[in-house]
Amino acid sequence: MELTERGLSFFSLFESITGVMPKDFSELDEMIVFIIDPDKMGKAIGKKGANIAKLKAKFKKKVFVVSDADTPENFIRNFFNNINVLNIEERTVMNEKSFLIYVEEQARGLAVGHNGERIKILKDFLKKKFNATAHIRTKRILTVGKSEEDKNTEDENKNNEDQDNAEVAESG
Repeated sequence: MELTERGLSFFSLFESITGVMPKDFSELDEMIVFIIDPDKMGKAIGKKGANIAKLKAKFKKKVFVVSDADTPENFIRNFFNNINVLNIEERTVMNEKSFLIYVEEQARGLAVGHNGERIKILKDFLKKKFNATAHIRTKRILTVGKSEEDKNTEDENKNNEDQDNAEVAESG
């Protein structure tokens, strides 16, 4: 990883506030993501997220820290630690490694991020660390149980059956 003067200043500021030297970072218009050794995550975040709040104020943009990992799958799960990743499929097409990341339909916006920034940063890290790319896919999750509409329909059917039974009893 080659650091520019701007990158060095980001590393320096991050370390001065958190006491942790990041392994890497990626920046877009609205966010900066730092990669941290897994055993240093608590120190980097600070009590109740105090260090992240300070960094956010200094950089004037969203700041995220991600726990580093040795495998692409673990790195992706760490990157999306606030999203339920349902499955990760590895595919190789024309010698290019790609990961299909399956998330619940309602989590797609969070996974992609505003203006696609979150997925762009993930792709940047995957390219640098693992020479791979990523794509978000969604799966619709059907809940087991009865919806309110199903319950209301059942209640109506039961009431209709009770009325039918009452009419039969009266005529019989």
